[in-house]
Amino acid sequence: MNRDLRHRILGQAVSAAVLLALAPPAFAQEPLAPTFDKWRPKAGVYAEPGNNFQSSCDERNDVTIDVSGKSVSGYEWACEVKKLLDLAPGSLKVEMTCRDYNLAQNLDSRDGKWENRLFKEIMFIKRLNETTISVQKSLNGKLKDPPWREAYCPLKTQRALAEAKLQAKEEAKQKAEEAKRKAEEERALKSAHPQDGVYAAAGSDFEERCTKFNDTIVTFAGKSISTASNICKINRTRVQLPDTVRIGATCTSPDAVSVQNTSTTSDGENLMFKKIDDKTVILWIINNGHFTGDGRTLSYCSDQVQRAYAGQHRTGKSVKN
Repeated sequence: MNRDLRHRILGQAVSAAVLLALAPPAFAQEPLAPTFDKWRPKAGVYAEPGNNFQSSCDERNDVTIDVSGKSVSGYEWACEVKKLLDLAPGSLKVEMTCRDYNLAQNLDSRDGKWENRLFKEIMFIKRLNETTISVQKSLNGKLKDPPWREAYCPLKTQRALAEAKLQAKEEAKQKAEEAKRKAEEERALKSAHPQDGVYAAAGSDFEERCTKFNDTIVTFAGKSISTASNICKINRTRVQLPDTVRIGATCTSPDAVSVQNTSTTSDGENLMFKKIDDKTVILWIINNGHFTGDGRTLSYCSDQVQRAYAGQHRTGKSVKN
């Protein structure tokens, strides 16, 4: 090998050594974190094994777990699952927001809103075997009690409790629908009532009779109606949807023909309003057991008159009191 070739090979070797010396140190590759299947406890009711196991299952007074449904509950406490953390195969940490009747009352029963108090709690659940788990739950955020064992209740019990839960849910739905129906009916009934206030028949002296409050005063809220000098106390109302209210009232009439007594009417009703619109109604007063004729058309007086009457009414009540 000639001298020039040896010099070139030696120069390349020196350059490679320099580059290796200047290169940053290589780090060993971090081992991958171990992976495992995410275990979840069976959804359902659990009870502590022992002599009272079946009765505890039937009474559902130990623990009900449904982490996929985000709920965990026990005797007079119930929690919403906020976060799940897998600790190891068959081991789980559950972070929850809970309502706890006894804990809230014991902490401060003088607080008027103690029943609505929420607690941040944790629960550790560990799989012991196919049907048994270990459970540890915090109380007011602190792990005061040691873990205890809970066993999955028999399938027969699970089905019975699931059916009872479904039935309770259905009953609650029906009650909600019934309450909604009644609320809608109540709104319809109220919309059929003429609005309370001062009314007068149309005519040249309409404004004058409005101002003097001497035509018709309707106060369903106060259970009274004054009309044509009759002062009537409302005893009962019956709505004929969509727009008619029939009234049974006891009336006195110092200056006018008396209103027929309800004891002499077949249905116990002696007054009737038909609502034309928010400002107009027709009033009938019973005569010989019948609502006859076209009735008396009344119009709602101006807002200024209504305010004046309301002010006088308040003043009158204050003086009387």
